[in-house]
Amino acid sequence: MPKSELPEFQTAFATYKAIEIIGAGGAGRVYSVTDETGAPFAVKLLDPAQARGEKLKRFKNELSFCLQKKHRNILTVLDHGVYLEGTVRSPFYVMPLFDSSLRPLLQEGINPGKIMPYFGQILDGAEAAHLSNVIHRDLKPENILFDKGKDTLVIADFGIARFQEDQLITAVETKDGDRLANFQYAAPEQRVRGGVVDKRADIFALALILNELFTGQVPHGTGYRQISSVSGAYPYLDEIVSWMMRQEPADRPSSVDLIKQQLIVKGNEFISMQRLSELRQEVIPVGEIDDPLVRDPVRVVNFDYNQGELTLILNHAINEKWNWALHNMGSHSWIAGYAPHNFHLSGNKAFIRVEEHYVQKAIDLFKSWLPRATQVYTERLKREELERESQLRAELQKKIQEEERRERILKNVRI
Repeated sequence: MPKSELPEFQTAFATYKAIEIIGAGGAGRVYSVTDETGAPFAVKLLDPAQARGEKLKRFKNELSFCLQKKHRNILTVLDHGVYLEGTVRSPFYVMPLFDSSLRPLLQEGINPGKIMPYFGQILDGAEAAHLSNVIHRDLKPENILFDKGKDTLVIADFGIARFQEDQLITAVETKDGDRLANFQYAAPEQRVRGGVVDKRADIFALALILNELFTGQVPHGTGYRQISSVSGAYPYLDEIVSWMMRQEPADRPSSVDLIKQQLIVKGNEFISMQRLSELRQEVIPVGEIDDPLVRDPVRVVNFDYNQGELTLILNHAINEKWNWALHNMGSHSWIAGYAPHNFHLSGNKAFIRVEEHYVQKAIDLFKSWLPRATQVYTERLKREELERESQLRAELQKKIQEEERRERILKNVRI
């Protein structure tokens, strides 16, 4: 497309000028663009000829998901709008401009020491989507983007995979080898009409990607090149890959969490556990403190004074652990009769009997204690979180060791 024909994308807040097309598929195009300041971005545009019906709905779902989910390994949408081509309105969204996809990294060869950290990032992105009940259904290196500066992999193209399912089934039924090659990461259940496609289809694709990261080959059938043939450090991965790519979905791990458990027990320090935050509906690492009194520390927002009693109104209702932190924060400023233990806390209020000329001093003292109390509270939560994570890993180790022992007995003992 000549530069003079490249589009200009306008949103409510910015104008983006297209520089070149950097990607194209059955559902749309991706452009490299710059905004008014010259800052680089990328724009994904739904093909105007297909901006209707099911494809429009899927694009909307993808846009909504990537707007809501803030996870380092899931594509973030920065802005969005509607592009007018003739009389046809087609949606687009703005995203960061990435250096490449995972495909060029595979072609160049990845440093063996980086493979498991990279795969851990891919697992995190897939699990974050699954925890939000989103199935990608088209995981492959081309849909995993690479930020060289941050050394980060990001899963993209959510929702578009569903557009291609009929194409895949048609390719299988007509034995169209060229078209079928575009779907080499698809699970067996995606290749038959009426197949139930769930999270285990993504897990199948993750197995193929893991094997390819080490060997450079996508495993299919039997006799494929295994990880143990190229890496003596990770021979146990062959068993995990085999488990993840079983033909029957019911025989595969039912969740990314189960895969992570296996990898953690095997001593892979690059794999982290995640959970869905009840506070923010976002996926966060297990070790991260997810507490309203940490994210938005306690502060005084108002006060009242009535019949010799000062009432301080706080922005949060405090809990017993925060109350403990206030009374166990070590050195602090105080005057006789106005120490932390003299305040009675209940809900989001702190009470103390105080003479009129000491009201300001009492408020100032209490406010001066808050940063230190928050610090002590946060440190306690971190210690407890580390203890919980350590206990979780120990429980996983014990559970899998017991299962391995059971399998050895069943395999070796004869009646």
